Amino acid sequence: MVVTHEVGTYRVLMISGYSGGGGNQIGFVYFNDPTGKYVGYVGIIKDGIPLPANVQWPNGILNIYFHEAELVPLLDTLRNERPVSVQYHTTLKWGSVGTSQEPVGEQEEPAAS
Repeated sequence: MVVTHEVGTYRVLMISGYSGGGGNQIGFVYFNDPTGKYVGYVGIIKDGIPLPANVQWPNGILNIYFHEAELVPLLDTLRNERPVSVQYHTTLKWGSVGTSQEPVGEQEEPAAS
């Protein structure tokens, strides 16, 4: 089963000297759904280090992990696409952050000045 949450807001926290994640976690991207309910985070792990297992806790909160090389594309997606969702497969244990189907050749509106 795939659990899906639409991302309404996000918050980025980059950390230095953090002992969690075996000292290999360098940041978090926290997600709330459009109603403001916290749904989980993406943990950012140093490149070259094995990723921890993705997990959905009994309360439904998701912890999904990506390497630091994926941080810029992740933030680009969050800043420039809509809608964005976070997903977790409860059997296969994969996690993702992405968009829904979009039309070919879609052109994004220029950012407001």
